Amino acid sequence: MILENVHDELIRYFLSRVSLDEYEIHLIKKAYEPKFVKKKAFIFNQGEICKTEAFVIDGTAKVFYSDERGNEHILYFAFKDWWIGDIASFNFGEQANMSAQALEDLLVLTINPERKEELFIKVPKLERIFRIITQRTLTVLQKRFFLTMSGSAKDRYLQLIERYPKIEQLVPQYQIASYLGILPESLSRMKKQLYAQHF
Repeated sequence: MILENVHDELIRYFLSRVSLDEYEIHLIKKAYEPKFVKKKAFIFNQGEICKTEAFVIDGTAKVFYSDERGNEHILYFAFKDWWIGDIASFNFGEQANMSAQALEDLLVLTINPERKEELFIKVPKLERIFRIITQRTLTVLQKRFFLTMSGSAKDRYLQLIERYPKIEQLVPQYQIASYLGILPESLSRMKKQLYAQHF
């Protein structure tokens, strides 16, 4: 991707939701900094203050937390046009409850809390966009919570494949199993059963 055009995806994302004039577009481009994240590198870490909110231009990342035993629990995968961040840590300076790590070489646009607040003052209509983004994020997490509590692993897997048809080409099986809350062996058995049902 040509670096001078790196902001185009973000501007298209915003323009699909609000109208922006040339000066507002200039301010947005100035506020967001491009960053290359190497495969396996971290965007932010659990236990530290999350000072970065990132918009994915290219690549894939995972957002997860590690329990006291060191077991990894994947909350979501972030693809192109997704936002990555720890909302509470970024906005209120609390320790992050999660980490974000690149699953492949990643190109993101980043912003820190101070610049984002300045941008909200200069381009107030962006506040509405981020309110909607936050509402949608909470809705997705709420649905996932209820599906985890009441649905089967099979239901969760089928929903994941429906939402992200190419995920199995992008993400290792053991990480999909972690996202589903099951062991990799259980995922393999379930996939074999589903395959047998369809063929």
